Amino acid sequence: MIRSLSGKVLDILDNIIIISVSGIGFEVLCSRSVLSSCEVGRDITITTSLQFSEAGAVIYGFASEREREFFLRLTSVKGVGGRTAIAILSELSIDSVINAISSADVNAFMRVPGIGKKTAERLCFELKHIAELKVMSSAAESASKSAGHVESVIEALLALGFSRSDAGGVINLLRAAHGEDFNKLNEEDLLRMSLRELHR
Repeated sequence: MIRSLSGKVLDILDNIIIISVSGIGFEVLCSRSVLSSCEVGRDITITTSLQFSEAGAVIYGFASEREREFFLRLTSVKGVGGRTAIAILSELSIDSVINAISSADVNAFMRVPGIGKKTAERLCFELKHIAELKVMSSAAESASKSAGHVESVIEALLALGFSRSDAGGVINLLRAAHGEDFNKLNEEDLLRMSLRELHR
């Protein structure tokens, strides 16, 4: 398995780069992010995946391990081979793909050359769990930041002379009033609203 390549870029042909590694020229079919960062005559290191098909072996190149992993997820969908997956990553960023999947935006995938409606629908359906994991991860990150904000605001309220009971009570009041939007509040807004409630 060829997991990465480091060498000098000899040529760039559309979405293919020729990279010289110890005197051997490798032809690599690359994502847009790789193509935008490479230049003929310059050294480059890329993450790769060697794929086999009826047409033969092809080396695909990526700017990061995350991009490579996402490529492999795309190829797990029926009807999506390596060339189609790299075409998706050349047309859309990973975040754009995740957004298209989460919103079942079939048209976003159909803008990629070679992808019809049925394949686009399969991508949205079969990779739905990826988008859900992304949403869960974002929610967890938001909750973590919110916890830090809450503790900072409580410390500020204590320094202003309020009791911990009062500080905790007003935070719970605001959390109930704002629901899911509570996690989006920054420290300044949270402190301002807390003081307003405590001075009523």
